[in-house]
Amino acid sequence: MYFCIDFFDKMTHSYDDLVVTFESNLRKLMDDFKSLQEENSLLRERLSNKEQDVELLKAKFSELQKNYDHLRIAKTLALSDEERNRSKQQINKLVREIDKCLALLLND
Repeated sequence: MYFCIDFFDKMTHSYDDLVVTFESNLRKLMDDFKSLQEENSLLRERLSNKEQDVELLKAKFSELQKNYDHLRIAKTLALSDEERNRSKQQINKLVREIDKCLALLLND
């Protein structure tokens, strides 16, 4: 009978230790889970902020690209005006030379 009581005491003690260990491990797992949830939430928030930054940068890039295209077109038009003025000057010069030639021919 002593053996049974001693064995029962040891088993009860062993079960108590197992329950305590299990509870301790469960608390640790729950704490770890909570920490991971908080970290996950923080990472999701950071990701959302980065995605917003990317969208803002895309919009800014698009606007800058449009401005660049407008400047390039404006520069092309400005060069066209300059070329047009140069051509006008050359035509005027040719007309003056023709006028001189006509005047010389008429005087002779």
